[in-house]
Amino acid sequence: MKSGIFAVVNIGDIKLYIGEAHQLKGRWKALMTLFINGKFPHSQLQKAWNQKGNERRFTFHTANDVAQDKQIIGREQFFLDIDY
Repeated sequence: MKSGIFAVVNIGDIKLYIGEAHQLKGRWKALMTLFINGKFPHSQLQKAWNQKGNERRFTFHTANDVAQDKQIIGREQFFLDIDY
């Protein structure tokens, strides 16, 4: 997979981290390693990861995934209104 934009989402609290990677393939695995080791670059998401234990609901999405999801398209204002 080539380079691109991605999002990591904590579904339970609607926390969102947007990033860019030169190689999207394998990025989720690398990010999971950061979470597990307590070194994820977004402190609020790391805190949520640490607090949720087995109830974690984190997902990984590429920009293409988001663009093709009919439920997400047109929700920009919703995400602008979220205080994270």
